[in-house]
Amino acid sequence: MQTVYDTISPMQSRKYLATFAPGFEGAVGDLLERTLPGCVNLVLSSGMALFSHFADIGTVSSLAFFNNVFLILREWDTTTSPFHDLVKSSAGKSDLGAYREPLVALASFASSGSGSFRVRFSKENQFTSVDKKVMDFSEQFISRVTGLRADRMEPGIEFWYIIRREGRSFFAARLTKKASTEKYLAQGELRPEIAQLLAGMARLGDSDRVLLDPFAGHGAIPEQLSILQPDAVIHASDIDPNLTSELARRFSLCKNVTVHTGDALRLEWLEDASVDLVITDPPWGFWDDDAYKGERSIERLYAGMLDEFDRVLSPNGRAFVLTGAKREFAEAVEKSAAFAPSAGKEHFRTDILVNGKKSAVFALARN
Repeated sequence: MQTVYDTISPMQSRKYLATFAPGFEGAVGDLLERTLPGCVNLVLSSGMALFSHFADIGTVSSLAFFNNVFLILREWDTTTSPFHDLVKSSAGKSDLGAYREPLVALASFASSGSGSFRVRFSKENQFTSVDKKVMDFSEQFISRVTGLRADRMEPGIEFWYIIRREGRSFFAARLTKKASTEKYLAQGELRPEIAQLLAGMARLGDSDRVLLDPFAGHGAIPEQLSILQPDAVIHASDIDPNLTSELARRFSLCKNVTVHTGDALRLEWLEDASVDLVITDPPWGFWDDDAYKGERSIERLYAGMLDEFDRVLSPNGRAFVLTGAKREFAEAVEKSAAFAPSAGKEHFRTDILVNGKKSAVFALARN
């Protein structure tokens, strides 16, 4: 079946700009190597990847660990040129004409805004307004080259002028158009790109044969693990039977995912030293009112969780834990006889943003 991207020769190398949650730079490099081998000229900086590849643009834009993927149409090694200079420069010379056919097809394929476009201006990750003459000129230039019509409310495709603090500026077409989390994720469900970035940070290898998420929730992490490590045994568990019923339905056709109902502090179905890798997103204690107070405090939860990790992890096992309760979790690790040495290692804590919330991923290894 032909896609809107098939009009570009697969032998033609293209340059991309992709964005992701800041802090996951190392994970993105590993994930690109696993899922899109052959990337060249890879440059990683805070929340941004630049690379070239011969794959069709549909393959690149579908990579789950990116928030957005842009096809670069023109770039400049400067951040000092104002937007009106970038617009005039791109009108004089860019690759927009060379990619006209697939970009028009992509704009026309959209369920709303068919055959239309919008221009956006971003400086250091913030949208900014421009003079009306600059906007009009940019719209007229793009419309003249592509034949698309400008629609600032419901466009089929977006063209961005981007100024990054790393010293580069871009004119690019946005290839991704992800729905808002409210439309396709349950409340509290981890976004798939964050789940895959967590797995990428773990650098899955052939020795990772038994994987565990004891706070599986809606299943975002087990799903990405099943994609990246299809030959592994994956245990997904949660204390909430309603969630595990949902998980059982979600993974009913996924033979390597086993669903359990139970307390993460008592993983009774797992033998000692039987798990190679834990990746999980436990409760942060921020939105549960009094659920994690007193005897059920978040500190006690983390301490008990670490004790159980110590029991089930193999001698070379490791764990990656995402939480916004950074102080509480770090203190629990420091008090853990098994995992306290991890607190002194270089990559123990990686600060990230999850939906704008300051969070961290903690990397633990058996003592």
